[in-house]
Amino acid sequence: MSAQAASSGHATVSADGTTKKPASRRKPAVASTPPPPTLIERTNALHLEDLKSRFLDGSLLAFAGPSDNASTSSYHIELYTSSSLPEATFNDCFDLLEANMSTSYRITSIGWHPRKKKEEMKHPAMRYLILTAVAGGSSDDINPAAEKAREGTAVGSMFIGFLEFMITEEEGAEVIYTYELDLVPSHQKLGLGKKLLDVAEEFGKRVGVEKAMLTVFDSNKGARRFYEREGYDIDEISPDPKTLRNGLVKPPTFHILSKSFIPPTND
Repeated sequence: MSAQAASSGHATVSADGTTKKPASRRKPAVASTPPPPTLIERTNALHLEDLKSRFLDGSLLAFAGPSDNASTSSYHIELYTSSSLPEATFNDCFDLLEANMSTSYRITSIGWHPRKKKEEMKHPAMRYLILTAVAGGSSDDINPAAEKAREGTAVGSMFIGFLEFMITEEEGAEVIYTYELDLVPSHQKLGLGKKLLDVAEEFGKRVGVEKAMLTVFDSNKGARRFYEREGYDIDEISPDPKTLRNGLVKPPTFHILSKSFIPPTND
């Protein structure tokens, strides 16, 4: 479930989240006043605490829900920038992504390239929603192997999954683009992916972008059904099937989906 910049159709972006454009070879005759920063540039220039206070809905960040053993756990979602994400948590995210999705990447036109993927994950404009859980019992009941106490993470909390996103632009539209959404296998199909997606979408709405976008692999039918239930549909920039010289039609290996935040107008 990635938007790999180099090959998935998602534009290569600069450090501020805007699409890179080739520099003009022609120098202006007279120095002109630079344009004011765009919504994307202003948003991605904000410090972490400003992002939290302006764009996060606190009521969505802490909740109780089912755990892997049918008991109830307390869950928490925390926002990080790529630069503030603790290294151990970054490694958790990458290891989970590699375990869950590397095979799916390999069978697509995108391919699996660990070094490039890590570089993408550390992009200055990348943001992370980290999901952790504390079991319903005492902290003594938690598996010590899963109980890593990390900087910025409560003692006794367990890493459950993450959503990786960027406020950026696609074909001139201001969007929130979900790059990855992954959960540990023991906590899948418990409604936790929807919780992460709800927080990301609310973040995008509060920023004021036009729509939410993401990439889903054609082989991941379950993810496709999940996003469609959440209101996502094929975006106009999603790749079309290709007709080969022998007449065979080759379907795309991934699809770009989107969900508009702009209410439809009544003509």
